[in-house]
Amino acid sequence: MDTVAELSRDEILAILTREVELLAAEGETALAISSDAIARLKNFRGDTDFAHDEDRRSGQATKRTRDKLCAAENCIPPTPPFSLADGTKEERWNELRDIVLGCAECKKHLKPGKVIVFGAGNLNADIFFCGEAPGAEEEECGVPFVGRAGKLLDKVIEAMGLQRSNVYVGNIMNWRPEMDTPFGNRPPTQEEMNFCLPYLRAQVEIVSPKVIVALGATAANGLLGYDETRRMADVRGRWHEFLSIPLMVTYHPSYLLRNTSNGAKRLLWQDMLLVMERLSMEISERQRNFFL
Repeated sequence: MDTVAELSRDEILAILTREVELLAAEGETALAISSDAIARLKNFRGDTDFAHDEDRRSGQATKRTRDKLCAAENCIPPTPPFSLADGTKEERWNELRDIVLGCAECKKHLKPGKVIVFGAGNLNADIFFCGEAPGAEEEECGVPFVGRAGKLLDKVIEAMGLQRSNVYVGNIMNWRPEMDTPFGNRPPTQEEMNFCLPYLRAQVEIVSPKVIVALGATAANGLLGYDETRRMADVRGRWHEFLSIPLMVTYHPSYLLRNTSNGAKRLLWQDMLLVMERLSMEISERQRNFFL
């Protein structure tokens, strides 16, 4: 993988821009920058004409990605119709998995050597955790939430008194959204999510959980209906529905990797306490005070 030192200035700026956009989507309205970081940015800026160069200021890499997406959005077809035969949960899940892994459209968006990512976990789970899209680690092995965010999600699950084997974990998307830069991720477009949503719905119908947890603003948009003005503060901490199943929206674990404040962690944990209460799970005093 390329190192930061090997990236162009525009590529690095595109990555920084994307990170700020992700923070904004999660509800952040301010960003603290140290004096050392400001000094580094001034040095990084280079020539004095940079501030007046519109292409560079917006980030040429970001523009290339946007142009590519605009073209891609128009050629994503409707989801091919599919139906599952009657059978056990395991039989229906295996059939669905074969359909998704064989999906020509999903394959078309894969990078060379990468794989389609399908949900995994307990088919009798009470809780269905839903993220947005695979990341770099996930597209290597085909399993959702195995990177840093996945490890943090595992800690949250364990704090609830459960194991990964007790829950089901999936993503709205089955492929990692393409980027023109070697680093970073981007949220899927509405068209991309619309294509993959039938596959997610089928997984939810097979598992038939008692509660769904949407991880992050993009997952919330996918499950509640796309709304570019929606912010986490508008939807997290209260109940919604998806396929008539109670739905709780909370922060994506990757957000907590960027925002390490105890306040953000506590908000996510408060949402998990609501889930535990909804499921009539026993909650200890230690769990009630977790992250305080």
